[in-house]
Amino acid sequence: MLRFAYGCTPSVMSLYFANTLVRRAGLTPSCILLSSGGLRFQKKRYTPAQVLPLFLKQFGARFTGYNVLAGLSGALPFSIPNSGLMGFQALSRAYGIPLVLSDDFSGEATVAELRRREVELFVTCMCDQLIREPLLSLPRHGCVNIHPSLLPEFRGVDSIFQAMLHGEREIGTTLHRTAARIDAGDVLAQSTLPRADTDTHMLLTLKSTAAGIALLKQHVELLERGQPPTARPIDVNTARHPYRSWPERAELRRFQAQGNVFWRASDFRRVLGFEDLNAG
Repeated sequence: MLRFAYGCTPSVMSLYFANTLVRRAGLTPSCILLSSGGLRFQKKRYTPAQVLPLFLKQFGARFTGYNVLAGLSGALPFSIPNSGLMGFQALSRAYGIPLVLSDDFSGEATVAELRRREVELFVTCMCDQLIREPLLSLPRHGCVNIHPSLLPEFRGVDSIFQAMLHGEREIGTTLHRTAARIDAGDVLAQSTLPRADTDTHMLLTLKSTAAGIALLKQHVELLERGQPPTARPIDVNTARHPYRSWPERAELRRFQAQGNVFWRASDFRRVLGFEDLNAG
């Protein structure tokens, strides 16, 4: 089987993705890289104690609380019984997947670790780190990312937020090559899913990123058969909705005025129960 590594920022979303990748799709990475050293925000690193007052001032309590809850629940060492969600540590033990903490995936120490493990493909999804050389050139099949939009539309930090804000009725997923420019690498595959009226930001994030696993599996199968995958360059200048960073306060107010919801308690129950959110 092709040796690949998965890199992410710990959160309940990336944890659900990792569980789906391994337990449903049968794609077991050689290792999982977990971004450490605090949250990247506006090109700086902040500890949780530093970022909390900053987020409260910048975004308000609702958005800040959502991000704190999602982040903390992904970092806790737990395993829900009766086939529920497994924390990263539990997933590591059960499937023999080494966990690697790194504050710089592209740094010398992490690249050396990936080289030692003979990683042939590096996969990111929900990752706060910019991938650069020498990591970009290390795996013989390159680096790929799963982004929750139909690129080149909605490049950036929170594409689901922007799609909901602009009233999109379909949510896209793109598997693309990782490039030095954010969300601008060649497109390898895309898919869409309908947006239900009851879908929250959290559910749409989970559904769209999990949908990318099917695209990744097809990509891996092509590589294992020795077939070169088709890649399509994208022109970011043609996007109706260009790159956006973190939401602005005015956008958050508009988002809520439209009746959009970030999360419900039932979302966490479904996630912790490891429900297949894309079934049916």
